[in-house]
Amino acid sequence: MGKTRMFWFLFFVGFCAAYKPVVFIHGFNGTPEDGNLIKDIIQKMHPGTLYYTANAFNRTDTVKPLWEEVAIVKPQLVKYMEAHPDGIHLICYSQGGLVCRGLLSTIPDHNVDTLIAVSSPMAGIYGGFKGLPECIRRNLYRLLYSKMGQRNFLGNYWKDPHHLELYEKFSDFLAPLNNDSISPHITEFKHNFLRIKRMVLIGGPNDGLIRPWQSSLFGFYDENEIVQDMKKQQYFIKDSFGLRTMYEQNRLFMYNIKGIVHKQWVRNPDVIKGVFMKWLN
Repeated sequence: MGKTRMFWFLFFVGFCAAYKPVVFIHGFNGTPEDGNLIKDIIQKMHPGTLYYTANAFNRTDTVKPLWEEVAIVKPQLVKYMEAHPDGIHLICYSQGGLVCRGLLSTIPDHNVDTLIAVSSPMAGIYGGFKGLPECIRRNLYRLLYSKMGQRNFLGNYWKDPHHLELYEKFSDFLAPLNNDSISPHITEFKHNFLRIKRMVLIGGPNDGLIRPWQSSLFGFYDENEIVQDMKKQQYFIKDSFGLRTMYEQNRLFMYNIKGIVHKQWVRNPDVIKGVFMKWLN
């Protein structure tokens, strides 16, 4: 190979390797195609970036308990990590953000550079489904806070502020991750989670599905259904899983964006170009 051709070959390889690979994990009732616009914009703005999806669970698979979803996705994500030892970025949408938290809390040697969680109910959900009658919302805990209820995805992160003792007793996904219930694995979860270099949280008041929408930013209702922000949550105050550490080390970034409904977060080019791309180094 001549010197000129070798130069251009090395230049091309270096150019393609300039940006870390991106893995997209979709949300409830979603498919990998939900990230198509993200992929298109990444490849136009950061040519050569490798883009992957968690093509392991789709549509009806997303109603499974979240630890089962984590187990389904984990081998594929580990494969991507092993193929790229310099690190990857994760973009996790809606329920996929909780799946990502489960993954990053249980993979001890992960190499995620930046986690972008897009309208994900990080602190739980209490309602939010369009047309859900109030009487059902207030009584849904009777179904979800049981062993059978925890076999349903919704039960895994339904957080009723009026029945926290039952939430702590029965929630076998969100409560252990947030250490709302005393988890024997919380030290492991915290150690693994803090391997993330940066976490970017995105949500907004017009979301229409996540209730309260501030859950996307780790805020949640108090017993009077008044939203208290992240800094007033016990898992932040006690630094249960590393959230306060990330905040104090300037590794946590939050966006409150108005005018975006839930389905549009991954379909709005302004959000993708103006927010997502900023963090995909």
